Amino acid sequence: MLSKLSNEQSSGFTLIELLVVIVIIGILSTLGISSYTGAVEGARDTKRLSDITEIETALQRYFLKEGHYPGSADGVPNQGQQIGAGDTIDTLLAPYLTEVPQDPQHDGVLYFYSYDPKHCVDSVQGACDCAGGVISMTLAINKFEHITSPRKDVCSGGNQNQNNADYNKEFFPSPN
Repeated sequence: MLSKLSNEQSSGFTLIELLVVIVIIGILSTLGISSYTGAVEGARDTKRLSDITEIETALQRYFLKEGHYPGSADGVPNQGQQIGAGDTIDTLLAPYLTEVPQDPQHDGVLYFYSYDPKHCVDSVQGACDCAGGVISMTLAINKFEHITSPRKDVCSGGNQNQNNADYNKEFFPSPN
C-alpha cells in the first residue's frame, strides 16, 4: 500500500507556485492602478485646459458685447473671484457658456479656476498698490495634477493666488 502512494503524482499546485502567482498578480495590479490613476489625473488636466479656453472665449464674447471685461462696475470685486463657485462672475459669463465650468476636483482651496479683474503687476511681489504697476485682467487654473509645463504670464501681484497658480493668462485692457 505504501508503494502505491509514492508512485501516484499529486494533481495540485505547490505552496511556492501559488505564492509566486499571487506576487505576480499583486505587481501587475499595482502597475495597472498606477497607470489608471495617472491617466485619470491627465484627463482632468486636459479638461481644465479645455474649460479655461471655454471661459476665455466667454470673456471675449462678453468684451465684444459690453466693450469691457467684467469688473467692479459689474459687481466683480477687484480682488477677483473663483469661477464655478456661484459668484457674480459666473452670472456674468453664464449667457456665453452652455454651463459655467468648475474644476473637476473643485474644493475652493487647491483646485479652482479664478478671475482677477484688476491684476496688478509690480516689480516687488506683495508691494503692489497699482500706483506705478501695470494693471491687467487674468484668468487662472490654481493647480494641475499632472501637467508640469504650464503657462505663466504673471508671477507677481494679484489676488486669488494667481501669482502662484500653475496656469495664468493675462488680458488687456483691464476693466474699469
